[in-house]
Amino acid sequence: MTATERPRRLRRMSLHALRVLLFVVVIGLIHLQHGRMTARQQNQPSIPVDVDRLRSFFPEADSVTDETGSQRRREVVDASGQPVGYILQTSPDSDHLIGFSGPTNTLIAFDRDDRIVGIDVLSSGDTRDHVAHVVQDERFMSSFTGLSWQEVARQTDVDAVSGATLTSLAIQESIIHRLSGSRTSLRFTNPLTVDDALAVFGSAHSVVQDEDLLSLWYVKDERDEEIGSILRTSPAADNIIGYQGPTETRICFDLGGRIVGIAIGKSYDNEEYVTYVREDDYFLTLFNDLTMDELASLDLREAEVEGVSGATMTSMAIADGLIAAAEQQRQTLEVAAQSTTPILNWPLRDFGTAAVILAGLIIGLTSLRANKPLRVCFQLILIGYLGLTNGDMISQAMIVGWAQNGVPWSSAGGLVILTCAAFLVPITTRRNVYCTHLCPHGAAQHMLKDRLRWRLRLPPWTVRGLKAVPSLLLIWCVIVAMASLSFSLVDIEPFDAWVFRVAGWATITIAIVGLVASLFVPMAYCRYGCPTGAMLSFLRYNSRSDRWSRRDSFALLLVGFAAVLWIAT
Repeated sequence: MTATERPRRLRRMSLHALRVLLFVVVIGLIHLQHGRMTARQQNQPSIPVDVDRLRSFFPEADSVTDETGSQRRREVVDASGQPVGYILQTSPDSDHLIGFSGPTNTLIAFDRDDRIVGIDVLSSGDTRDHVAHVVQDERFMSSFTGLSWQEVARQTDVDAVSGATLTSLAIQESIIHRLSGSRTSLRFTNPLTVDDALAVFGSAHSVVQDEDLLSLWYVKDERDEEIGSILRTSPAADNIIGYQGPTETRICFDLGGRIVGIAIGKSYDNEEYVTYVREDDYFLTLFNDLTMDELASLDLREAEVEGVSGATMTSMAIADGLIAAAEQQRQTLEVAAQSTTPILNWPLRDFGTAAVILAGLIIGLTSLRANKPLRVCFQLILIGYLGLTNGDMISQAMIVGWAQNGVPWSSAGGLVILTCAAFLVPITTRRNVYCTHLCPHGAAQHMLKDRLRWRLRLPPWTVRGLKAVPSLLLIWCVIVAMASLSFSLVDIEPFDAWVFRVAGWATITIAIVGLVASLFVPMAYCRYGCPTGAMLSFLRYNSRSDRWSRRDSFALLLVGFAAVLWIAT
């Protein structure tokens, strides 16, 4: 490198870093603005629900109470004031579960027996057409009907709606997450005390409740060191009835995770029968040395567990409650573990997307891109798999949604990898591989190029005007994001049209017009209509990156515009 080339390279790298910084600042402002808007709504923790809307679930509904308890449930009552059921909302507990571009707040309606009578979408930050497609799918909307709270909480398999996979998966996951989280009991409300722990842990000095798993308590000694833990069977066993009612039991574990004893707490069963169980040392030590997993998998018949003589129904209900509590605890821990290892939850479609991305990078970054037969075959794969099958494409609706709500690592792993490749490759290399080798819409335009002998030659003033379209669309995206407008950004791009089962007419029209135009003007939409392509081109590192351009001035103005909206709102 010569002495004259070194300053130029340094200037190129500095300006390129500035461009990336400007992009990051805009994304950051959108995220902060959305967070501020969300915080302003905290005084109203849930969306008001009109009684008329609930009558499809509760025909006799007359009014709805305010939220009560840690479950934040709202009772539905009839004209005489008698409860007929209750409702929950998945927000804000599940706001981190993103579909295609945002979370969905779902209403869950329960009858008095804790069984779901229906679900309804109250609001959504996800793509409008995808949400509508899910709501119109009767099979999906009734898939939870008849299930109990515990049955839903233990679900691990979900079934997506074709054409709205990410949205429907996120809705199902939000319902499961809302119900699988620790919930307090309405029957056994008293917290554990040191006296309760002393029944098994002779050196107990204090007990501390887990912040997330409300049924789990830690036992500490005088030096404030943990000596064991206690798992309460409530609320997991609240509906397990012995002779005439449920019983709360405390399962005590040592530091190695093995049971060292159980203690009987409050009971709604016959007190005489409960006393028999409390005084039966053999039964109280019967489950000792089992781990939580072993207890959860225990078959009482195979283990030949017999009830306490004279209190068979009560003692066997207590034993069933121990297993139910251990099973629910195991399920809760598994859900938490899966959320921290999202790649294990990827469906097959995401692994397919990852494979296509890898192939596209290899072709786009090597001399293989000059192999025409290979290029055509790969374009067909892009159109058929990423486009028509998965609908995996980067759009402004997705970018804004992720900027506002976070990245859906677990529910959209393939799309996340595609986005990383789309942005990181042009930032670190001189190639915009996404637009040239990974975008199905771009591949379709490329296959239409040169199909007609005649081309439309646009006058210079028309070209200048059309080149301004992507920039104007980017300004509109910032306005929509910063002002939290209800406008759906899928309507300004053609990508949602590839999922034709759910697409609206606006995006379908843009897709058709863009593809037809490409017959007469090669890559017409990519050149004159795509805001996402313009964004990636702006971030691309190239030989002219050492020069301040009009696009740089526009990007700086866009950041200033976003900052003004931030201050003004």
